[in-house]
This record gives sequence, C-alpha cells and structure tokens, in this order.
Amino acid sequence: MVENQTFIPSGLCRLVDANSTTLTGGSLAAMGIEEDDTVTLMLDVEGGMRRKWRKKRMRRLRRKRRKMRQRAR
Repeated sequence: MVENQTFIPSGLCRLVDANSTTLTGGSLAAMGIEEDDTVTLMLDVEGGMRRKWRKKRMRRLRRKRRKMRQRAR
C-alpha cells in the first residue's frame, strides 16, 4: 500500500515505528500500531564512495592542507 502511495519500490524503503522498531510485513494493527502512533518511512539507499576513490581523495586533501600550511608560515 505504501508503494502505491509514494511510488518508491518496496525494496528501497522501510517503515520504522516511533520506538525504533522496524516494521516488517503484515498489517499495522498486527504489529501493535495504534491510530496516534508515529510511523516514519526511511529509504534504504547504499551510499559512500568506493574505498579506492576515498583513499585517493583523502591523499589529495592532505597534500592540499600541507601546502596551505607551508604558505601560511
């Protein structure tokens, strides 16, 4: 039902109750969710850089900082 409302595939989203309980299949009533409870829709999206790229970027940033410190002296 959530997938039909938000147009987000069910594999990419999850429902979390106010007390940090992840809701899995079934109805909300079966999970003990009442009318006034807060349910949050969270996206399960993988993020971050590949390790190799992150390492290379950090090396560049360190080199840049070193140059800036040298100029400040």
